[in-house]
Amino acid sequence: MNQFTIYDLLNLKTRTYIYLMSLTSLVFLQTFCTNVCPFIDGLRPEQLFRNLVFIFIAHLIYREILYYSFRNQRKNISLPRQAYFLSMISWVLAGCTAFILHDTLYPEFPISSHLKIFSSYITLGAAILSQIEYILFEKRYKEISKDTNFTIFNEKISQRIIETFLIFTIAPIATLLLIVRRFNLDGVVDMHVTLEMVYIGLLMIMSAIVLAIVFGRVLKEDTKTIMSNIKNIENGNYTNTKVINRPDELGEISYAIKNMSSSINEGLNKINNLNEEIISTQKEVVYAMGEIAETRSKETGNHVKRVAEYSKILALKLGLPEKEAELLKLASPMHDIGKVGIPDNILNKPGKLTVEEFEVMKTHAQLGFDMLKHSDKPILKAAAIVSKEHHEKYNGKGYPQGLKGEEIHIYGRITAVADVFDALGSDRVYKKAWDDEKIFNLFKEERAEHFCPKVIDAFFSSLNEIFEIRKRFKDT
Repeated sequence: MNQFTIYDLLNLKTRTYIYLMSLTSLVFLQTFCTNVCPFIDGLRPEQLFRNLVFIFIAHLIYREILYYSFRNQRKNISLPRQAYFLSMISWVLAGCTAFILHDTLYPEFPISSHLKIFSSYITLGAAILSQIEYILFEKRYKEISKDTNFTIFNEKISQRIIETFLIFTIAPIATLLLIVRRFNLDGVVDMHVTLEMVYIGLLMIMSAIVLAIVFGRVLKEDTKTIMSNIKNIENGNYTNTKVINRPDELGEISYAIKNMSSSINEGLNKINNLNEEIISTQKEVVYAMGEIAETRSKETGNHVKRVAEYSKILALKLGLPEKEAELLKLASPMHDIGKVGIPDNILNKPGKLTVEEFEVMKTHAQLGFDMLKHSDKPILKAAAIVSKEHHEKYNGKGYPQGLKGEEIHIYGRITAVADVFDALGSDRVYKKAWDDEKIFNLFKEERAEHFCPKVIDAFFSSLNEIFEIRKRFKDT
């Protein structure tokens, strides 16, 4: 976690706001002092204002010394709250300076007069203005620490609200009581007193309203951020949650949501990795099973690899989505898996099969389907379709069901072309490989008879890619 300092909070904008508030407080303090103490009221306005300006300058010096001396963040306290405490202390020191200055300049005044000067800095500065400064520090901290996770949560919103409520209750009451006491001592209770009390009261109320609006807006923004984080998680966006750098419940909730979101995202990544591993294992099993079937019939494992690649090329050429074309590529190696159930004397017979033997051989399509049909895995479900329908013919004269035209699944129609092309172009125990022209002539003759016309057209428009695959997976 980055260790920010008080000086990171005090950019030009924040300093300007703080010092403007301190400067404008001079007007209030001048009025306040003359209303609560008859002795101070006896000073000429320029005398009082001069004193206040001197104290204002001293206050700025106190601030800078405090900010420098305690610039590093203390343990177990948030930086905004540390700056808030330093501001309160600076106002208290300014009040002490006011007390000492007036006691030195006007020793004939009673001690209570100087205490009332001190109380004005406590009431307006340490109590009220420090609350507004606190919000400024919090807003600034959020700006500089937006990429940092906040980890100190030792404050309560309820504590903050009670603290502010007490300050804005006690400060006006104390001020009004001082005014009433002063004029009661003078024996004067008239419209002038009422107007002064209304003035002071309205100023206090306006300060409370400003603080409430600003504080409420900050809480609203932070609550909106939390709701946005929750919405992101609901929508499956686990990487766009924001932490609210507050030391209270809202900050802790946002931090917990961030951790939860990260944990969910990490868990999903693990699940995705496991799924990829499962899919990879399925691919290996599919190829292995396909190779087993081909090995039993004395054919090479490269046959199933070539058929798989041809099938994907044709699927893409026909406009199937990439995902579906990839699925067919994974499933097509198992087109002849049913051959594991065919006796060796029929499967590997070097000559032509008898009618009875061919009927047995034809059962491999249904056997393959029966082996795979119970699986709910997409690859094996597709493989079941391919196994059963890759010997169906477009004219309805194929097996095992005699399906016609587009009744045959597109997977079966594609695999039929890929399988026949590779089988005719490869040596078998019962025949020699055909040359390409002979195969092409057969495809043209059997277009719309044995083979789907669209698949044949896709085949001829993909010859360059198909030849490249045949070269890459050539039998050795």
